[in-house]
Amino acid sequence: MMNYNGCMTTIKYTTCLLLLMWLYNSTSHAQSLDHKNSGFRVLSWNISEDAFVENKMEFQALVALNQPDILLLDEVHPSATEKLLREALPQTGAKPDQNWFIDFGHSGGRQRGVIVSRYPLETVPEFDKKLPYPSADQAYIAEHMTEKERTYDNWSTTGGIAVNAAIASVSGSRLLLVALDMQCCGNDPVSWQEYRRRVEATEIRRLVRQVLDRTRVDAVIVTGDFNLVATPAPLIIMSNTDHPLFSSLATAEIYQTDGKSTWTWDGRGSKWPSRIMDFQLYSAQSLKLESGFVFNSEWLSAEEVAKLNFSASTQKQLSDHLPLVVDYQWR
Repeated sequence: MMNYNGCMTTIKYTTCLLLLMWLYNSTSHAQSLDHKNSGFRVLSWNISEDAFVENKMEFQALVALNQPDILLLDEVHPSATEKLLREALPQTGAKPDQNWFIDFGHSGGRQRGVIVSRYPLETVPEFDKKLPYPSADQAYIAEHMTEKERTYDNWSTTGGIAVNAAIASVSGSRLLLVALDMQCCGNDPVSWQEYRRRVEATEIRRLVRQVLDRTRVDAVIVTGDFNLVATPAPLIIMSNTDHPLFSSLATAEIYQTDGKSTWTWDGRGSKWPSRIMDFQLYSAQSLKLESGFVFNSEWLSAEEVAKLNFSASTQKQLSDHLPLVVDYQWR
């Protein structure tokens, strides 16, 4: 793992931001809810535990509106089962099992990664289990927590790292999909939370590299809530796979449909500013970002709201994070 001091104590913060901007090597495109026939659409989203159970109709409406071929959901509570998710997904055929393939993660405690696809999914053994933190890092994290933090179940490390992966078979090509959710909070670069995020990024990257070494993969997409509240280091770590075919992952540069706003987490009404928390990373060697947007129903016109029966208040019931919707083309 990288030294704990990381880039924030060896490189000026502005330099790290320049490195982060370098990763944004995609081109932004016109925003559209229309689903193109060629390529495939990925919707990634921090769905906030059991929102698709508690707000089934709202979730179904949002998915139907954005028409994804693949959904990558993070922070899903284990009580929100595959059966309940399948019931909440929009169905186009008589048999629900023929509409979606689903892979539920086993790691992350209360925050599981879930992969949903129109294409067949292959389980990835490296991620098909609870993924523990390295013992030395787990001890360091526990040592630097306060007593209150150590007894806070939501911050326990015993459930493993919150990540899941599967391989989708897309028109004969093999697409590695990874859904993650990193530790929240800790806006100090030397906080234990930032240390934990870096550990998580390093371990996930290590396992991704193992998959790439073990089996044929034609493209990679990594999505989730990176919780970049201190430094961009976790994103930089995750973006550099150091693999001969996929040496680095590009960051999808997308905007809300106003063409200006970039935040994916809504901090309005709190003491924290709204900011970019959620990302889609992809292998630009094999995939081209055709178009994309951060879906915020606030930018729908009155006519669209009336037609779609979907409003900002509807979306807010589901999560304080916004979904990322990206159309990819094979190179």
